[in-house]
Amino acid sequence: MKKLYLFLILPLLMVSCYNTTGTKEINTSQPIRVGIFDTNGDSPGCIVDAYEAIRIDSMMIPEVIGAATIMSDEVFNYDVLLFPGGSGKAQTIKLGQLGMQRVQQLVTEHGMGVLGICAGSYVLSQTEGYPSLDLSGFEAIDIEHDHRGHGLVKFSLTEEGKVLFPELNEKDIWYSKYYEGPVLTEPQNPLFKGKSLSTMLSDVHTVEGTPADMTNNRPFITATEAGKGKVVTFVGHPENTPGMRWMIPRMARWAINKELITYPANVVRPHIYKEELLYTSEQLQKQDKYFEMLWGTEQEKTEAINSLVAQSSWSAKKKIIGLLRDESPKVRLTAAKAIVELERTDALKDLKVAAETESDASLKKKLNEYLKQLNNISGNN
Repeated sequence: MKKLYLFLILPLLMVSCYNTTGTKEINTSQPIRVGIFDTNGDSPGCIVDAYEAIRIDSMMIPEVIGAATIMSDEVFNYDVLLFPGGSGKAQTIKLGQLGMQRVQQLVTEHGMGVLGICAGSYVLSQTEGYPSLDLSGFEAIDIEHDHRGHGLVKFSLTEEGKVLFPELNEKDIWYSKYYEGPVLTEPQNPLFKGKSLSTMLSDVHTVEGTPADMTNNRPFITATEAGKGKVVTFVGHPENTPGMRWMIPRMARWAINKELITYPANVVRPHIYKEELLYTSEQLQKQDKYFEMLWGTEQEKTEAINSLVAQSSWSAKKKIIGLLRDESPKVRLTAAKAIVELERTDALKDLKVAAETESDASLKKKLNEYLKQLNNISGNN
């Protein structure tokens, strides 16, 4: 993979690892280990999405860890901590006060990198009245309307963002999944000065009672130098957005001063989506109808699968994989195609078994072609 030569902009150091005393060492032979925080079952889908996005980078090894690992010396085996989507309060209550202090120390004193996605952005924020870690240089506002809606939203890059994501410099507007993420702003007295790498342009208030003009023109991706460490937050969910998942490992590298690299063209596909799609009540009704059709006739199932993919349905990722085991060959093939389009690399084993057990020779060949495509974007190659 090619290097991104940004030496005049960023201090691109070699990857750091940690010894038992918690001091940095330079080691170019070790992979980048990313610890993804788990609260014992809270939003497992978000953990899977983060895990699979990290695997895009062949030098990265994601592992799911708990609070006990963070509190022990075992944490020094990791270069980056990642707080995924789900519930921010569930994550901080699992950490406990001493665990929260431990993460602050790991970042500011030991130079560990840390990423937060959606709920993880809440966790890393400096938000008064919220159990946050005060690391990102931004605070969350309008928390009382946290359940404001979701969909495919628009964002643009700031000048700083264009440096870190040069693949997105050709256009002003791009798209990412969003699911009730925080509304960020700068606090009056920030402990650390954060920078916005991108700006959210969509005004999400599809849930009744939520105010307009809250999410738009707010920081969407942020970067902060907090003491010796670096902090990155994503308000949306690029790790669950086909064509955009590579943004997560890119910023994991930035967080530990690792050289930035390009990713394959079959992973960097930002042109997939061309317009905003917010899930209004009407859109949710359509989605529910398609979910019901997944139990219907062959024609209804194939129509539902294709429509859910076209609608960028958040929950489609959980429902389509099982249709690889449908009685209809056409449905099995449609499901396989959708899994590749959705970049569901967590379904590699499902697709592999489907291809191995397929009795129809023509269909078996097509399933193996989709399996090869999916494997090529998984980080396994």
